[in-house]
Parts: sequence; structure tokens; C-alpha cells
Amino acid sequence: MSKGKFFYRNKNKKRNQEQAENVAKLLASSKAKPEDLLRPIEDLGLSEHTYNALKAGRVAKLADLACRTMQQMYRIQNIGKKNCIEISKALAKYDIAFAPDTSNNQTKQNAQQNNQNQNKNRQNNQPNNQNKNNKQGENSSLNAYLSKIYEGMTINEILNGKRERPPHEKIERPPLTEKSLVKFCRKGKWGYKDWKGNVVIPPTYEEAFGFYEERGCVEKEGKLGYIDRENNLVIDYQYDCATSFSEGLASVTVGEKSGYIDIDGNKVVDFIYDIATPFCDGKAVVRQDDRWGVLNRETLEVFWR
Repeated sequence: MSKGKFFYRNKNKKRNQEQAENVAKLLASSKAKPEDLLRPIEDLGLSEHTYNALKAGRVAKLADLACRTMQQMYRIQNIGKKNCIEISKALAKYDIAFAPDTSNNQTKQNAQQNNQNQNKNRQNNQPNNQNKNNKQGENSSLNAYLSKIYEGMTINEILNGKRERPPHEKIERPPLTEKSLVKFCRKGKWGYKDWKGNVVIPPTYEEAFGFYEERGCVEKEGKLGYIDRENNLVIDYQYDCATSFSEGLASVTVGEKSGYIDIDGNKVVDFIYDIATPFCDGKAVVRQDDRWGVLNRETLEVFWR
């Protein structure tokens, strides 16, 4: 066995153990139902960019999100603050949230504060202090017991109660053609290359998304707009969130509301939806006032569920 493989396996074992401990605490303290934690991320109705980034980061279930802090989410490529806010809002309807983020400094401060409070309570009310210690001991014993049972198991295995590893879901990407433009990053800036790897659009953007239907969605100074193949700005930077074009329309967001525009930037569907996904096979999923519906591409009418 090579040295590289040895460290790789140890790393995975440690990561699985940490995930098991996190899920054990999640099951013991969360208000969320176990069946909701097992839901696929498709149920969240996320934007195309956020959904694809999570899939590429091997996030498949809501439990995968609940076990991560906001800072840990930033480690997933193409996931930023706006994406985390979108995910957090979608998780809230299932009473699920990201794991609390506690830094080392905060932990030390809390420990010092707890010691001071314990000293005061010990002087003023020793029986109450003893009850708190008993509860803390019970919680520690429960967490240790659950961690021992779930050691070496993945999140899905813990929630399903089975030591069965599901097959890895491979994301199929469309093959490159002579017209393909592929985004790339250099020194923190994004641009596009052609299918042979030649730089076509230099990396000058804060973020860049897939180039589809002769339009590329790019970000500058916190706003999103669209460029063409010659790097001309055809739709101004004015959107807070946006997706690539699909079937002639793109879902864009201004403030908290989403709608659809055409490739020239004309508004086709009013900004009235809380969530609006890209079109696929003539249909898109939208949400308005806690109601979910399917938007028809041809008639632009919504079939509400």
C-alpha cells in the first residue's frame, strides 16, 4: 500500500467520524424530522448555479447541509454568501439550519464565563449547580454513546439505519464543441476559454457562470449582468442573483423577487416570485407566497400545486 493511499483512508475515516458525531448531535437537538433530513437537495428548489455547485461538492441530502457551518459552506467551490442565504431560506421551511459556528476564541470566552458563573452559583445555590452538572453529564454520555454507535458510518447510513453506501452519483457534463466557452479562474478573477484552451475572454470578472445561448452571466461590484462572445456587455449589471439562459429565458433576481428576461434583457415575466428556476423541457418551478407551481414556457402560465 502506498503512503498516499494510507493517508487518504485515514483522512476519510476521521471525516466520517466527525460527520457521525455531528449527526448524532443533530438528531438529539434538532427540531427537524429525520425524514426531512433525508430529503434530496432537489426539494429545496434552488437556483441552477447553487444546485450545480452543491452537486459538484457532493452535497446530496439536507442532512449534508445541516451538519455544515456557514464558514464550511464557503469551502465548496462557487458557493458564496448569496448562495448560503438562498440555501438557508430554503432549509427554514423544514426547520433546518446550518450548524452553529463557534470559533476557538469564543469557546475560550464561554469557558471563562461559565467558570465565573459556576463559582457564583456554587456560593449562592449549590443544589442548582449540581443539577446543571448532572444534565451536562447526561448530555455528554449520550453524545459519547451515539458517537460510538455511529463511528465509521456516513450521514445517509446513520439516518437510514443501515451500513450501506449508496453508489456515487456522477454528474454528466455536455461534451465540448467548437462553439463551447469554458469559464476559468486566474488570480481570483474569472474569464472564458475556447474548447482548445485558448483564452477568449480575459479573467476580469468577480464571478462567471456557464456560457449558454450566446450569453455569459458575469459579476462585477456585486451585481450580475450578461456579455456576448466578443466580451461586449449586452445586459447591464443590475441583478442580485441570476442564472444562465435556457430556452431563450434567464431567471434573474432583484432584491428578494425573481422573474425572467430574454437574451436582449427585456422583462418577459414580472419579478413576483420568491424562487424561479431555469427552464427545462418547457417548464420551470416557481414559488410565490409559500405556493409552488410549474411555469409553462410557451404560455407563461403557472400551474399551481
